Amino acid sequence: MPISKGDGTYGLLHSGRFGERIERELPHYDVGFIFDSRILSALYRDYTFLASAYLLEPCDIQFRLARNYGLARRMLPANIAEPLETIAARLNARPYLEHSMSFTFYNYRRKDSSQPLTPDNIEPIRRFSGCDAEHSYIVGHVAAAQRTGSMVSAALEILGSVRTGNRSAFDKALRQYTGAMAQVNDILSQTLKNTSEYASFRTFLNGCNQPMFSNGVLYENTGPLGVGQQPRHYLGVAQSSNPIASLGTHLFQLSNLSPRGTLPCASAKDGVDSLRPENYQSFLAHINAESRALGVQTFALGSPASSVEYMAALDQVLAYRYRQWANLRDSIPLQSSGKSAAFRDYFDVQTRHVRDVAELVSRTHANTDTELLTPEHRAHAEAMVHRAEMVRRSLNRIIADPETAPLAMSMIAY
Repeated sequence: MPISKGDGTYGLLHSGRFGERIERELPHYDVGFIFDSRILSALYRDYTFLASAYLLEPCDIQFRLARNYGLARRMLPANIAEPLETIAARLNARPYLEHSMSFTFYNYRRKDSSQPLTPDNIEPIRRFSGCDAEHSYIVGHVAAAQRTGSMVSAALEILGSVRTGNRSAFDKALRQYTGAMAQVNDILSQTLKNTSEYASFRTFLNGCNQPMFSNGVLYENTGPLGVGQQPRHYLGVAQSSNPIASLGTHLFQLSNLSPRGTLPCASAKDGVDSLRPENYQSFLAHINAESRALGVQTFALGSPASSVEYMAALDQVLAYRYRQWANLRDSIPLQSSGKSAAFRDYFDVQTRHVRDVAELVSRTHANTDTELLTPEHRAHAEAMVHRAEMVRRSLNRIIADPETAPLAMSMIAY
């Protein structure tokens, strides 16, 4: 299937023959007897890959020819749609390519099962383009996800310490979160380098709510009478984000920063988070509700030392968000006609949110009595606010003129 296969030859997507082979040769499998969650998860990954490849193949061909997307296929055939609908329902998932359950965390194997999950021991199972950047994207996110256990335990400890008013435990938990997030950022900085190749697989990550679908997708022969013929409009991986980003958004109450709207992950009840695996949804909704009820942000500002620890956590969230933003910007050249009005609007919201996180770092510093800090803490706070101000000024220039070149990651020393 991939555009480029691992043995140096080309797959069906390269020549645009994938769709016709699906229509002519893919059997209509009966999956009604399958209830094992492991088998269902593997089938879900594979059928969502098939669905995205089939629907977006014409867009990929058009993008390689003219750097615009054209139109996707309108109908998902029954030999994909019906099994996928059954599988997704049993997993409480949506029948469309998803970040965690399809493209990254359920899409790898260990090369050597006796060795740990290091980047050089991880191999993606399914790919769209087969390029090095796609390999690095999947591998990087899988390797980084190993650090999320420490982030989750830190998040729960942060909430617990605010509930009991234990400031020393709060500061310690913030340091644990910051350390884990710094490890995530370090892994991603090492693996997500060649963003110029993102366009070779990003086409297949688009949702069927995007302009290339015109009016969504029809799932042939699915649902009760007539329901399957109603267009579906699902967000895609390209319009979502890693759940790591959502945890920071909810834990530190960042969802309402932007004056003209918030990121899709801002609400645990709608947007991207409502489309994540069910256990992710429940956890993020809990973090969101508890953080708001307890006032994590207000508690953090109650002590100069806590303020600096809070700034350090925001500093790492900002580094993550800035890298995510920069990769999005690089995925399609600014002058490309592939950047639709909807994409530009989405990108503008992302830009303003990252800018506002940088402003929050600066405001936190301004509201901190730095005279009460140790010299080490004071120097750390000044370095963080300096980075945040560089990001803020750079993004303000880009908001005013989208053609402005952004700061390189190396310039802000993340």
